[in-house]
Amino acid sequence: MQQGTQTTIPSLNKDTINKIMNRAIRINKECEAHCRDFTIMESSLHKNTRILRWTSIDISDVDRPVQCYRYECFNMDGTPQNCSIHYSNQEEANNFFMSLKPLYKQQFSIDHTL
Repeated sequence: MQQGTQTTIPSLNKDTINKIMNRAIRINKECEAHCRDFTIMESSLHKNTRILRWTSIDISDVDRPVQCYRYECFNMDGTPQNCSIHYSNQEEANNFFMSLKPLYKQQFSIDHTL
């Protein structure tokens, strides 16, 4: 198994990363579809919020796999806000996507403690 590699922005401390990525591990274990590419992000549209984004791929129909992004919100210290990101229209969704800035990405292995 490959060791995980990561990219980190200095403003994101290790304790915050651990809290959010521990949630990512739980999501991955509970995911009925294939979940991957967990990234901690921030958005100028959601001040004082860290956002965990991941890709979910439903392959129940192998001829038509469905891929989408999922989001969960966290406080700046990594504690869950128990909410997700929703948009009221396509323009709002596009503005949100354009505002996202990655802070930490775990690659090759979901376990950030490796």
